[in-house]
Amino acid sequence: MKKFYMFIVLCTLMTHNGQATEINASVLLRYENETNQINLTPRKRIRAIAAIGLTSQINENWSFSAQARTGLKNKQNVPAITLYQITDQAEGDKDIYLSRFYAKAQFDKVTLFVGKIPWKTQQVTDLFWDRDLNPIGIHVDYNIGSDQRFKFATFKPLDGASNTIGHMSILQYQKEIPTNLGQLTLSPWLVDYRSEDNATYAKKDTQFDNQFVRLSMALKQGKWQLGTDIGASIKNIPTEFSDEFSNQKLSYTVELKYGGLKNVGSYLTQLKYLNVERFSVITEFAQNASSRFATSNFKGWDLRIRHKLTKKLWVGGRLSKTQRLIGTPEQSVRFRLETKYTF
Repeated sequence: MKKFYMFIVLCTLMTHNGQATEINASVLLRYENETNQINLTPRKRIRAIAAIGLTSQINENWSFSAQARTGLKNKQNVPAITLYQITDQAEGDKDIYLSRFYAKAQFDKVTLFVGKIPWKTQQVTDLFWDRDLNPIGIHVDYNIGSDQRFKFATFKPLDGASNTIGHMSILQYQKEIPTNLGQLTLSPWLVDYRSEDNATYAKKDTQFDNQFVRLSMALKQGKWQLGTDIGASIKNIPTEFSDEFSNQKLSYTVELKYGGLKNVGSYLTQLKYLNVERFSVITEFAQNASSRFATSNFKGWDLRIRHKLTKKLWVGGRLSKTQRLIGTPEQSVRFRLETKYTF
């Protein structure tokens, strides 16, 4: 809470001192119905995600951004808080914390992000990294030309509200290629994760070193886009898991997308299939939206549809079904109705 008060003070100072300051806020309300589960208790609840942020232009090259958000501060890929529990289950914590706090420098060919930064590496989906997680470190974009660039990031993921765990470095090349079928974007990348074994909250795979080769691709034609994220670990599976999860090092997702939410009355539809083997991602940092029981060792599909009612309001629904790949059978079925208003 002290950091939240500091954020309010910072907003005030930046509003008075910056060349130009933009303040933004949003509230998302969601009804969740998770039934037809296997080895999971059915649950129904109403949840909310609220955020307030600012971006202040310090000078021609430098700007500063910060954001405070609801969620679970010690599990930061869970941005929602429970307003009302329909089924008989614990409601959980209702935290407010400083989720982003970073400086951005924009030069001729280089863009630099430093601090508690948002994810800026190119990916079609959140298969490998959940975008609600904002690590502490740096990210550099270097434009080689109008159609290609290099991206480099080095950072420490968060363990709870303030501590960090391990160290991740990413190198990515991005190339845009016009074709007869549409605009093709290719983004191969390398990931190196150096582990630590003293996590308090982020304990899922953060104790194991891992390296990955990954490829993100998207083919866009008009309102249609077909994209994929594919990746594999190039590190040996930890010996204590080698028998149960032999060669479980590949992950992929394919997403078909139509439309967008730029104009009032528009629709956005996304359908994706995911297959995530046990050590193909770092379980603690992979996407947390599709499957209730895991972020690795599962397969399934996810459908979401959104409709823009006004300039600041959209409504939508989401349906996901996932199953465990190896081990005790588990199944998660998630149905959500949600609406978001941006101030």
